[in-house]
Amino acid sequence: MIYKSPLPDISVPNEGLYHYIFETAERQGQQDAPVFIDADTGRTVTVGELRTNSRKFAGALQTKLGASRGDVIAVYSPNDVDYPLVTLGSLAAGLVVTTVSSAYLASELTTQLTDSGARYIVADYAALSVAKEAAAATGIPDEHVIVLGARDGSADKLVFDGHTTVHGLIADASADLPLVELSPEEQAETTAFLCYSSGTTGVPKGVQLTHRSVVANFCQYMAQERAWWDQLPTQDIQMALLPFYHIYGLNVLMHIPILRRSQTIVMRKFQFPQFLDLIQRYRVTLAYVVPPICLALAKHPLVDQYDLSSLRDLPCAAAPLSVELATAVRKRLGVVVRQGLGMTEASPAVLVMSADNVVDGSVGQLIPSITAKIIDAEGNEVGPGEAGELCVRGPNIMKGYWNQPEATAATIDADGYLHTGDVVRVDERGYFFVIDRIKEFIKYKGFQVAPAELEAVLLTHDAVADAAVIGIQCEEQATELPKAYVVLKPTHQDTTTQQIAEFVAERVATHKKLRGGVEFIAAIPRTESGKILRRDLRARRQA
Repeated sequence: MIYKSPLPDISVPNEGLYHYIFETAERQGQQDAPVFIDADTGRTVTVGELRTNSRKFAGALQTKLGASRGDVIAVYSPNDVDYPLVTLGSLAAGLVVTTVSSAYLASELTTQLTDSGARYIVADYAALSVAKEAAAATGIPDEHVIVLGARDGSADKLVFDGHTTVHGLIADASADLPLVELSPEEQAETTAFLCYSSGTTGVPKGVQLTHRSVVANFCQYMAQERAWWDQLPTQDIQMALLPFYHIYGLNVLMHIPILRRSQTIVMRKFQFPQFLDLIQRYRVTLAYVVPPICLALAKHPLVDQYDLSSLRDLPCAAAPLSVELATAVRKRLGVVVRQGLGMTEASPAVLVMSADNVVDGSVGQLIPSITAKIIDAEGNEVGPGEAGELCVRGPNIMKGYWNQPEATAATIDADGYLHTGDVVRVDERGYFFVIDRIKEFIKYKGFQVAPAELEAVLLTHDAVADAAVIGIQCEEQATELPKAYVVLKPTHQDTTTQQIAEFVAERVATHKKLRGGVEFIAAIPRTESGKILRRDLRARRQA
């Protein structure tokens, strides 16, 4: 059985992403509308400033740094009000943008720079030393390392530690150079973003999102939300607290506000007291969150010290949200709490819950122009009420994994359906419910943690003979925690669990640390073919 959205299909414009955001006739107005506000300094960026400066950045990349269409530029930074300037300016110059987790260590950054083939890197000022180390390891010249976020008070620095900053690069650049134009055929095939995701298994892979797939998801998402937005008495003021390098932050928190001309308060780093203060100070109405933030809103005593009455909508995604937790937040704050489902490979939105008709426990209905099927373990389609893997097809689906045709073929079938790895059921009204997931990766506070990646790190320890990693649920934090099971070599039996955990912590980003602990075990359970039996490890823990 094939499922569709209850809304009509959308028409996808034949325009590149930059042109669609800034250059179409209906986007020419409200150039003085404030769209991004720095949570720490109060600095405001208007639509007109963003448009002008992104065009200057596009020109400077080409005339000063010799960038050419198709070159890859990496953005390695936490949230910043100038992050959109960099990404959109790069797209205007015809470059491919690969966004990098700001938590990455030099080794992880080096891996992504190498795999993506990046020739340029824009790095946050606080992570410049890490960026330089990775750039040197991958042959990126010093002059191609550009600094983001370096400021002296409210003034942007033009040079930082010997490197040109973003504002230094555009200081005398022209905004009048021709933009790279894409034909309809090129729009459908040209990669805009190369975002890294663990997919359904394994270590991160480059997800090729074309200009068409991203623009399509804009149109799909806005068509789904428009009925709700049209009812609102005022334009939303929203919070950008989730990272822009993640597809959720990139498209929903960074691009959609530009299209809507809505103010967005940009948090460099999430801190719960500041989050509450910003809602009160700016009268925030909309905050896209993840379950651990919902947990804090439901239970933290600090909440009672702030006026959060302006808040009306809390969409939650990136990890499952329990009915009990959603209900607790709704009762305490009197807000709409709703879930959705997306993934990097879908640009990201697939399922969205309408704010005016929330069904608890559901992740919503299909957005326009997506068809879906639910299949059992043998690949047979199942009907309403039956559980199976969700597979989706639509104009927002990725082009494929970068340089990994086998992984692409394993994820997108011959009929063009993306196999999500999520086990779902659907009711008679078209509301989907997530039951489980086939994917092996762990969701720590909305971030993907690939067990295979941590296992590879563990196996480099001199004392480790074998290792396996699973996610264990932590109810107190409303998230999964990575836990390692380790087999020690006979010659290293005096090694401690703390030594193993510290070894891993020194080599991975902070969200990948073994917060669930380390447990020594006699042998890792495996199939005859050698695949780790993670279900046996989960059963061992529950026994």
